[in-house]
Amino acid sequence: MNKRKLFIYLLVAVFLIAGIVLIINNILKDLEKKEALKQTRHYLAQNYPNMEYNLLEISSSTHFKHYGYFEHAVTVQNINREETLTVYYDKKMNRMEDSINIESQEELLNQEVNPKIERYIEDHFGETKYISVSYNVEKGKPLIVVTFKKNHQDITQTDFDTFISFLKDTIELEHATVIVDYWTRELSFNQEF
Repeated sequence: MNKRKLFIYLLVAVFLIAGIVLIINNILKDLEKKEALKQTRHYLAQNYPNMEYNLLEISSSTHFKHYGYFEHAVTVQNINREETLTVYYDKKMNRMEDSINIESQEELLNQEVNPKIERYIEDHFGETKYISVSYNVEKGKPLIVVTFKKNHQDITQTDFDTFISFLKDTIELEHATVIVDYWTRELSFNQEF
């Protein structure tokens, strides 16, 4: 067999293998999208049983806005409220999530939790550089960061533990990541519960 025929056979074989791989890849993606739709329908039935909805589109990503980590998210139109939400399986958290739930967590933190924390910090420790209370999607719980100015009086481990008790007992946070530090200084405390 001459070299030219061998080259043609090899070229045809490469194209056939590439085509087969492409077809298999597309089939797997279609199966993943069908699974995403199935999971979304099940999730909506469990969490929003009275919602009338249309499934609009499936997007593929590893990070979407601030909603976490997923391969396929389904955009859902709530017909009753004329709003859309995003539903997806968060691989890091190993659970289904939706944008309405995340946004309601953030709203709860901003309207109810944050003012209580600010008041506690001001009453017990004085002025801060900033206080940030947000919902950490990756961890699935609040992230509380309190930063004092560099010349602020040092707080102690006991002060920090009392603050954690306040978060657990008074505000009734079941889970949170708490970081207290000083602007341009090495002193810091952090705890995850």
